[in-house]
Amino acid sequence: MSPRRSPPRLDRVVGRREPKKRVLIVCEGEVTEVEYFKGIRDYFRSLPVDIRNCKVVGLGRDPAKLVAYALSERDKKDREARAQRDANIAYDEVWCVVDVNEHKTLAQALITARRGHVNLAVSLPCFELWILYHFEDCVTACDHVRVGRKLRNHIKDYDKHLGRDFPFANHEVARERARRADPEHCEPNRKGRNPSTNAWLVVEVIRNSGKS
Repeated sequence: MSPRRSPPRLDRVVGRREPKKRVLIVCEGEVTEVEYFKGIRDYFRSLPVDIRNCKVVGLGRDPAKLVAYALSERDKKDREARAQRDANIAYDEVWCVVDVNEHKTLAQALITARRGHVNLAVSLPCFELWILYHFEDCVTACDHVRVGRKLRNHIKDYDKHLGRDFPFANHEVARERARRADPEHCEPNRKGRNPSTNAWLVVEVIRNSGKS
């Protein structure tokens, strides 16, 4: 996992709030990914897990533009933290969630992310594979059309939206299915085989952001 490039040391302001992790998640998609990570954030809060600040953004842009945006947002918060002398303002971790599909900028995005200490979670062929793992295994090579077809067996009239009854509680079994499909795809900033997803890393970050 990429180490956090911290701004100059600042003291956390006593009495303002507990030092919970601040996480920024930037998604390639504007619907499914955003609904999922906001949903899993709310799911952990209901357990309860004290998640103070986990911002989810859906851009609808390619991987290189996602990383550029994430770097810009992180640096902006670093400047605010220095100006106000409050480390609580800065993000502790920054993640980008991307598909492989036919993107031509993924290789450059991976390089930029490593250099800039941003974490990329990469799904091949698409993020919907992670959604599918909440319902069933998928260990043979596939494309986004096949993944979508399988999802419609579980989510009626699936059209990117997850619906109110999505089984967020199945995230652990989904993680095990993902790890069986590609055991080596357990770190950010790498492209796995087909099929593969390490979106479960982001789920773990969200859950851990609620811990002191």
